[in-house]
Amino acid sequence: MKTTTFRLAAAAFMLLLLTVTLRPAHAAGDSTIEVTPQAVVMGAQYNGQNLTVTGTVPEGSDVVLRFTGAPADMHLREKGKLFGLLWMNVGKVSVKNVPRVCLVDSSRPFDQIGAAATPFRLEGLRDAIEIEEAAKSPDLDIAHELVLLKQRDGLYHESEGGVQLAPAAGGVQQFTATLHVPSALATGKYVVEAIALHDGTVVNKASVPVEAKLTGFPLWLNNLAFDNGLMYGIMATLVAIFSGLAIGMVFQSKGAH
Repeated sequence: MKTTTFRLAAAAFMLLLLTVTLRPAHAAGDSTIEVTPQAVVMGAQYNGQNLTVTGTVPEGSDVVLRFTGAPADMHLREKGKLFGLLWMNVGKVSVKNVPRVCLVDSSRPFDQIGAAATPFRLEGLRDAIEIEEAAKSPDLDIAHELVLLKQRDGLYHESEGGVQLAPAAGGVQQFTATLHVPSALATGKYVVEAIALHDGTVVNKASVPVEAKLTGFPLWLNNLAFDNGLMYGIMATLVAIFSGLAIGMVFQSKGAH
């Protein structure tokens, strides 16, 4: 009985020793992430904002940073020529799993990091978009066109080399980067994520939430629209009337000369 117990204990010890010996060096530390400021505050002068992202990843890792929003459904109108003459809405396209925003950066060029980074890039985003109602035109790549549209609005952006890595210490490396949040960002909850990759494998992840919220006059106006629709409508009408009068006076004064 003692011999059997001793053999089992010896086998368990050898298995533990083998596990420790074979553990890769890049798993020595966990990933961490911090964002400054912790919220995107949108006032009357808001025109986009820079977020400073810092953290740590296991030693020897590459880093992919992403700023994303929750996936949502979108319903689009497909434009086409009627009888080859008039541009009109010719169909409806429904897509699912479309993040409102996706900003990506990395510590090295993506072709050097390898295919493991693809799911976190805009290329991987195109593959993840689900087409529920296809376009009338068979040649139209809906996912590709949607990503291009979001890029033109500044809501989708991909860059390389913006994540700076410090020398390794204690099995980890510190990183720092600046992500520019576009002016077209909507209010809501978002996530900044750091993905650590090593030898073509994702070894660790860390994420932190970021909230985009209104302040000052935009917040007051938004609350007025939702809480007192009648007053908001009256104000909008008065602003339109006075704007029209002001423009008319400007043109009259120019005509007098």
